[in-house]
Amino acid sequence: MAGRLLLLTVDFEAFAPEVLPLWVDAMHHWATCAERTGLRFSFFLSVEDAVRILATAGDAPRRFLGAMRRLDEAGSLFYAHNHFVFDPETGQKKPLAQEPGDLPRGYGKRKSLFFDAVHRHRLRLAAWLTTVREVHEKVLSDAGCRRPAVQAFRAGGWDYGSTPQETELYLDSLASAGFAIDSSACRGTFGTATWRVGADFGRNVFRLTHGLLEVAPTWAMDMSGSPTSAAAVGNLLRLGVQAQLWTGRSGACVVVLHFDHLFRPRPHGSLERLDHREPASVSGRIERCFRVLVLLQSILRLRCATFEDLDATAWPGRLAEEGRGLGVREGSGPGESRRGQPDDRRTTGQDSAATSGRFGS
Repeated sequence: MAGRLLLLTVDFEAFAPEVLPLWVDAMHHWATCAERTGLRFSFFLSVEDAVRILATAGDAPRRFLGAMRRLDEAGSLFYAHNHFVFDPETGQKKPLAQEPGDLPRGYGKRKSLFFDAVHRHRLRLAAWLTTVREVHEKVLSDAGCRRPAVQAFRAGGWDYGSTPQETELYLDSLASAGFAIDSSACRGTFGTATWRVGADFGRNVFRLTHGLLEVAPTWAMDMSGSPTSAAAVGNLLRLGVQAQLWTGRSGACVVVLHFDHLFRPRPHGSLERLDHREPASVSGRIERCFRVLVLLQSILRLRCATFEDLDATAWPGRLAEEGRGLGVREGSGPGESRRGQPDDRRTTGQDSAATSGRFGS
């Protein structure tokens, strides 16, 4: 089964001090379920939110770091995630004395990471992403968690720029900041029917410029509702139409979960939190989520992995020309590295400004 991977990614964001007791309990329960099932998770930790918790008074920082360490011990890894420019000491969003008067109009992405750092704050993006990585590593050190050997990043709001030139700047900055893998690819215009996050299995892993590897999402699961609801069934059907997922070919099925969905009162509801007296509701959602993921892994015959199991560097030279492939680290399972078939969603070192637009088109 080498080369047929299940990457379970969790966007770990939007947590606030007032709900931290319920959140920490959920982290411990998640770790227990992960140990019981053998599932491994790649948590994209919102660095600004983590710093904000650690800057609070009282017992909250110690409890949060302890829960992070518990997840790490259960086999999860924490990767960097960032939505906006923040104060590295407090995690608070950095204000501007005055909004720039020449902000771009018709911006095609959700105005998040790239828009805030480049257009609003006029920062050198490579320097800011380096700061994000360094603060992220400090949080991991404070928690006693492992630092991933392969640095992966997911842009907050899926925002890596709205034009081919902006995308190229993002990729150059990401590589300069020490990251090897990105997991942010999307297409279309935000807020319209054309907007899509990720790509189908078999087309979601490909080489980018600057030696980067894109590992885009293939499916998102909402943990806030019943698995038998119409919305949940419709969401499962999106897996059914990904033909290459059912053929046994090599690839990476990248699932996106949002931890904060555990605390929503209803599917696709507001960000109003569940009452603190409802830990059983959160635990029930975690248990249901794990049952679905275990079933998914079994039916599709996937091997659970993290980004550590992807080799972004040991690629045959011809893959840069063919444009796409999936490398599996030696020792991560039986067999050597495998690759998929080429498609036109590639970026190579040649004509990078033009081809990088396919990363987000």
